[in-house]
Amino acid sequence: MRSGNMPKSLYQNWQFAIEVNGFDVALFHKGQEPKTEFEEVAFAPAGSMFDQKVAGRVKFEDITLEKGALQDGSDEAAREWIKKQVDVNAVTGGLPADYMRDIDVVRYDRTGNETRRWTLHGAWVKALEYDELEGGNTENTIEKLTICFQYWT
Repeated sequence: MRSGNMPKSLYQNWQFAIEVNGFDVALFHKGQEPKTEFEEVAFAPAGSMFDQKVAGRVKFEDITLEKGALQDGSDEAAREWIKKQVDVNAVTGGLPADYMRDIDVVRYDRTGNETRRWTLHGAWVKALEYDELEGGNTENTIEKLTICFQYWT
């Protein structure tokens, strides 16, 4: 006897894309979906024997994106992004809106259909780092971007 219920598919970690305005060939191989956390606010209303708890300020955790660094120098997007931030912070021209971008974290099913999209608004590079140099290591160099953002939709 069959119940008629089909098993539901779970998201798989390898079926994703990171879309960043300004990155032509990104080759991101690792990333995160946004984490959202609310502060807890407690108050004691008049006549109550116990505190009431409600959601307070919302916090959006930074995300880290990782990608391979291309040898031919065709992908300088992260460094150019950082240069824009430096120019704005050095007051040599521009406003924060000039370096803030929208980033999309997209999930796909096995057939390549989009199943979920997170848009991170007002994103900027908080940290840019590369793997350590090591003479005995033959692995690819990985560029890591820690991204701070205002909010997601």
